[in-house]
Amino acid sequence: MRIGYLVVSHRDPGQVRRLVRVLNETPGAEVLVRHDQRRSPLPRDEVEDAGGRLLDDGLELEWGGWGQAEVLLNGIRRLDTDWVVVLSGQDYPLRPLAEIQAFFGGTEHEALLGDAWELDLARDPGPPRDEFFTRYAYRHYRRPPGLGELPRRLRPVLYTREMPPRLGVRRLRRPSSVFVSADWLTVSRRAVASIERYVREQSAAMRYFRRVAVPSEALFATALMRDEALSIGLDHRRFIRFPHEGAPHPDTLTSADLPELQRSSALFARKFDVRVDAEVLDALDERRKKAASAR
Repeated sequence: MRIGYLVVSHRDPGQVRRLVRVLNETPGAEVLVRHDQRRSPLPRDEVEDAGGRLLDDGLELEWGGWGQAEVLLNGIRRLDTDWVVVLSGQDYPLRPLAEIQAFFGGTEHEALLGDAWELDLARDPGPPRDEFFTRYAYRHYRRPPGLGELPRRLRPVLYTREMPPRLGVRRLRRPSSVFVSADWLTVSRRAVASIERYVREQSAAMRYFRRVAVPSEALFATALMRDEALSIGLDHRRFIRFPHEGAPHPDTLTSADLPELQRSSALFARKFDVRVDAEVLDALDERRKKAASAR
């Protein structure tokens, strides 16, 4: 059972290197790092010294744009392993890596998506899920410079958004529904093949996804949930806490959260920031090593 980790990062190179070293505690692991060098430099030799490979795909990554989905698709294709786990540079394992490897060797599922749900694109569900409705029921274009917020009364036809900066135009032709889930994928080799088959064969769907906002949170979930031959687990075993439903960013976890992290059955948690609290990662390392030595 070989696990491949795709680490997608854009900041804190030192924290990314630390994560790579820890992930290499998995026997036979392959760690591929896709770092946005425009934000902060991460030299290739430093990634290799930590036991990873640096991916230079030439793609332009903009959060919420098509490039983000391309980066993920390209990355999971590069890992010829039994499972691929997509992590951010601010993720960290909560359990011994051998235990994580054993979990994937014993699961009945071929992908873990967390709370995947189906969104009806025929009607606006209202807050807080109206954010997802506008993402996927509208066709999006780059927001013209200087264009301010459009009046709410225009929402049935047009709207503007800040992340990513887009002008949305209500679609007349669209799918009846899409599935939505977090884009931090956990997929088996068979699930990766299913995604690639969907991308290759569903040309109309791919044209649609190129013009939505945040395509990565719907493309992969839709491809996998529509494949009836796959067993999809709806617990992705990640600890992520948001301040409120619909919040764009999760809480930063600190040492004060250690009791809750220790009670969790999750395999990984996000997000950590060594500039806010590095000691929480030290404590997780100590706990992980004690658990590994007791096995």
